[in-house]
Amino acid sequence: MDAVTRTRVFEPFFTTKEVGKGTGLGLATAYGIVKQAHGHIFIDSELGRRSTFKVYLPRVATGPIGEATPLRAESQGGSETILLVDDDDGVRRMTRELLWQSGYRVLEAADGEEALLLCAREPGAIDMLLTDAIMPVMSGGRYPIA
Repeated sequence: MDAVTRTRVFEPFFTTKEVGKGTGLGLATAYGIVKQAHGHIFIDSELGRRSTFKVYLPRVATGPIGEATPLRAESQGGSETILLVDDDDGVRRMTRELLWQSGYRVLEAADGEEALLLCAREPGAIDMLLTDAIMPVMSGGRYPIA
């Protein structure tokens, strides 16, 4: 990658892909995760050649080996209705399965227009909207749902 791209590669929403092919959040997310872990990420790249990203994370002292202690209490699940909206079939399928296994009723839509149709046809309350933030046609932040 060129020098200008290297300086912007970790910026949220920066992408070199054509419109609709990428959000520019992948490397920004990776950067955020590494920084939250008090690590460093470096790029080695030359124009016309491959790029290498090196991630350095701090060493963590380990405690005694024994029975694992849960970090948080197990989820009790729920019975609420969740409207799940994601244009990625794989992500939507996995999320639906996790929510369903936790006891939730899941309505799913592949895009914003389909979600609005589901809302109009749903006789009961929708307790939560879980949506991808960036999708073609209508993004997650643009739902007129009260």
